[in-house]
Amino acid sequence: MRLSSGEHRRLRRRYKLRTALTAYLFLAPNLLCFAVFLLLPVLWLAFSTFRTGGVLGPAEFVGLDNWRETFGDPLARTSIRNTIVYSAMAIPAVFVIAMVLALALRTIPRGGSPIRVALYLPTLQPTIVAALIFTFVLHPDFGVINFAVRTLGRDPINFLGDISLALPTVAGIEVWRGTGFWTMMFLAGLVGLPHELFQAAELDGAGAVRRFVSLAVPLLRPTFYFAVIFATIVNLQLFDTVFALTDGGPANSTLTVALFVYRSLFSFGEIGFGSTLSFILVITVLALTGAQTYLMRYRS
Repeated sequence: MRLSSGEHRRLRRRYKLRTALTAYLFLAPNLLCFAVFLLLPVLWLAFSTFRTGGVLGPAEFVGLDNWRETFGDPLARTSIRNTIVYSAMAIPAVFVIAMVLALALRTIPRGGSPIRVALYLPTLQPTIVAALIFTFVLHPDFGVINFAVRTLGRDPINFLGDISLALPTVAGIEVWRGTGFWTMMFLAGLVGLPHELFQAAELDGAGAVRRFVSLAVPLLRPTFYFAVIFATIVNLQLFDTVFALTDGGPANSTLTVALFVYRSLFSFGEIGFGSTLSFILVITVLALTGAQTYLMRYRS
């Protein structure tokens, strides 16, 4: 029996609806977790930016007062500036070191596994363990580095107690922790490149630098996009290292946005102020994620 065009369209719509419902049923557990643990907290955070109180007493609607206070607070501006300066120091440094190590490891055909493991071990260190290690390494009285400095007849250096050195020191520690991860990331990208192109370029007389700039860099563009955006998102949320090593000192020279949010919420009880700064950080991360999606999809 031949179906009419109207019945055919109706059956096709029913089939599409049934297929979509089946797909959403399988997605329902993840969608529920997404809504409960991510979407609802973000919406509540946005709502909290317009209120004050709510912990030990009733919450009070204050409109845009929290936003004006956030942008006018000197400590908030200091935390934003420190976070940007830290990211500008740590991200390029770790990328350059990781790429150099990845290029070096790519030339080792066999026996490179122990080197890769040794490079990746700092990434596996918990933050508190890494902080304890560098507390002993950098201590002005009995630290290993200052022992060598005194041996050379120089005055000890207070790496974590000097305003001009504290933030670069934290950045150096994070570079030490992240080098192994990014080395493996760039090495995986380099290994996946077509070897025939590099052989052909070498036969045409292209040197190692020219092959890297003209072949490796364009082919690794998706990897670079992901690395830059992901590293920026992670570094904008720097908290644990400064909390364990300096607690934002000396003189707020290592105060980051995440640490300032923690102080506002849990030390000072300023729920609205801390929520506003947190929401600004969330919006920044979402914007960077959108930029990564755009670059990966349309620029690769």
